[in-house]
Amino acid sequence: PGPPPRNGGAAGAEPRKCPRLAATGKDSLLSFRQDREENEEEFKVKRTTNTILFTSQRKKGKQSNAEKDDEASEEEEIGQDFREMKVQRRPSSDEEAEETSTESEEEFKSTVHEDTRIVKDSSGLGKLQPGEIPDTKYIQAARKRRETARKRADFIPLDSLAKDDSSMSPVRDDDPINDDELDDHERRIDFTEGLKTQRQRMAEEIGVNESDESFEGEYEDEEEDDQKLWEEQQIKRVNISQLAGRDVDTEPRRNMRRMLNTLESLPPIRLETVKKQLTNRLESLQEVYRSHQREHEKIQSSTESSMNTIEQLEDASDTNRRYKFYREMGTYVQNLTNCLSEKILLINELESAMHHLLRQQATRLLQRRQEDVQDESTSIQQLSNKANGNTQSHADCIEEKQCRIERRMTQRAQRQQRRKVTGKEADHRDGMSSDDEVPPDDLIDFNEKKDQILTESKTIFEDVHEDYCSADRILAKFGFWRHNFPASYYDAYIGLSLPKILNPLIRAQLIAWNPLEAGCSDLVGMPWVSAVEQFCHDEAEEYQRKENSDMKLLSTVIEKTIVPKIEGFIIHVWDPLSSSQTQNFVQLCAELKEEFAVFKDESKATQMLSKSIIMRIRISVEEDVFIPLYSKSVLEDRTSAHSVFQERQFWSAVKLLGNIFQWDGLLPEQVLQEVGLDKLLNRYILLALQMSLPGPDNIEKCKKVINCFPPHWFEELKTQQTLPQLESLCRYLLQSIRAAYKNGGQSEESSSNRKAIEEMVKMLAQISAVDHTKRIIDECKLEDLKSILERN
Repeated sequence: PGPPPRNGGAAGAEPRKCPRLAATGKDSLLSFRQDREENEEEFKVKRTTNTILFTSQRKKGKQSNAEKDDEASEEEEIGQDFREMKVQRRPSSDEEAEETSTESEEEFKSTVHEDTRIVKDSSGLGKLQPGEIPDTKYIQAARKRRETARKRADFIPLDSLAKDDSSMSPVRDDDPINDDELDDHERRIDFTEGLKTQRQRMAEEIGVNESDESFEGEYEDEEEDDQKLWEEQQIKRVNISQLAGRDVDTEPRRNMRRMLNTLESLPPIRLETVKKQLTNRLESLQEVYRSHQREHEKIQSSTESSMNTIEQLEDASDTNRRYKFYREMGTYVQNLTNCLSEKILLINELESAMHHLLRQQATRLLQRRQEDVQDESTSIQQLSNKANGNTQSHADCIEEKQCRIERRMTQRAQRQQRRKVTGKEADHRDGMSSDDEVPPDDLIDFNEKKDQILTESKTIFEDVHEDYCSADRILAKFGFWRHNFPASYYDAYIGLSLPKILNPLIRAQLIAWNPLEAGCSDLVGMPWVSAVEQFCHDEAEEYQRKENSDMKLLSTVIEKTIVPKIEGFIIHVWDPLSSSQTQNFVQLCAELKEEFAVFKDESKATQMLSKSIIMRIRISVEEDVFIPLYSKSVLEDRTSAHSVFQERQFWSAVKLLGNIFQWDGLLPEQVLQEVGLDKLLNRYILLALQMSLPGPDNIEKCKKVINCFPPHWFEELKTQQTLPQLESLCRYLLQSIRAAYKNGGQSEESSSNRKAIEEMVKMLAQISAVDHTKRIIDECKLEDLKSILERN
């Protein structure tokens, strides 16, 4: 017989039987019918491909086209019959045989189904009729396919069926054209040699051709051995399945017998025993429940504690938030530093220009006053010596002096007119007013320069954002840092850096500030002061006790910014002879002491300010005080130039004495007593009193001088003696009392002398010269004046 036909062969072709099968007959077929009974059940079995022996295809050149077609058709029919082959089994009479048959049938069906799938994938073998056994050619082809499948165990192509069909049979001319087939350009070109079987490779090695007859004989012998081996495997499989089914069926029966034997051997059950066991079991479960409940509560408590800890850690150590804030704050501080470093140059320039303008004006006024005193002193001296100028230059000097005299007279007339308007003419003495009037031309020039400086000062921060030029905005930034991250804020000692940051801003606002003028000495009303105060008060109480607390920020800013500016005004601008300037200055310093505790602390800035004030007072006493001394004969005429000039200079010195003692409470008492009493009173004023004519005017002068003394100086004295620096004044008063008493103090007509004596006794009692007062009362028999001592 030829090779089996292709899948595309004739549909009605009869299957061709193998000669071996024809000779053997129906009884010689491989079957299990001897074990069947009458009531037999048939079921189809699909033979597995693992037991089919494949054979290789013969060479196409040795066979004709007709033989190939017949063999392909026969192979297709045999394969179809083999897939539809029915296998009958005898039904078992008992339950064991039925279960065994069912399990074997299911196992065999699954095996055959898998085998059939592989057969379909491997090649298109012919169909077999029911009951037929494949012939040698079919088995040889199957064995060849099986070897090929083993070699390709790791790779089974999806399109193997189509490829195998195309390779098994050549294309005929009369075959219909399939539209689903790939074109030549779409097909995959195989560049490798087809896989060969092991037998082919061995044949090639020994040089034997598969077409030889001897080689075909070997094939036939091997095919018979494979057929026998396949039959033995099928018989063993059926026997194993039957034995397994019997074992499975007998196992439940054995278990049932064991259970029955166990129940028969159990002791009888009592209610008390069951109840006791249930009670014990219940108690055990309750104890386990309680332990679980305690563990649950413990876990809940631990969970709550952990959650609280997590929340605290998230709130306290928010790394991302801290990093973002520190980065923003660092950028802000860097920009602020760069901005202030750039603007500080312009601030210094404008501040110096304004300070130079004020200093220039003060120097001009001081120089003019000294020239006026020198001119008057020279004129009086010339009148005394009756000297006249003989040269042109001397004539020019006289002309200049005459101009100054006219100016002075005009200014004095204007001041007198203002005093009359204000009602202060009665108590005024010539020389008590401040000679600080500025000429109109000079005043216009001064105001123009001042306005120019102020205009430029307003443009300092016009190109700067408010966050970098406003004190409250800057303090708000650092206040946010202090409130949210206090530890890092205080560790960085930001409070020590804030005065330096605020210094340029405050100085820019104080360019137009002049503490010597009325209305400019109020610092509390300035906006930056309120911003700093609010920043200090917003600090938490727990941090107010720290060494680097912000509670002293305002006083620190005052000491490092305001005090140096005040010191500059004191040294270069302030005129101690000016009562208005001194009063404004004293008021400012008193405010600094009360509100900001500047003069209470022994800080370096406070000490430097005090030294500057004392130094300026000393300079004024040495350079500005001048009281000429003339003979009493010259002074008898109260309207003479000598007397008028001396009176003016005397009252100017008394005014300076009063201005000096206005600093009481701000400067040390010892310094004030030294400068005011020793250098000014005893050296100039008291000497002028002694050289003047006695009379009511001297008593008025002494009263004005004593009224300048601070009262608390004498209230704190524990002895009956006055201050050592006032002993000279006491002696002058005692001398004046004795002179008045001798000149008619005892007569009833000299009531004026009696009144003068009483006034001088009161002066002694006012300065706490109790010992001198008692002595003069006893000496002059003034018992009626003892009541003055009792009142004082």
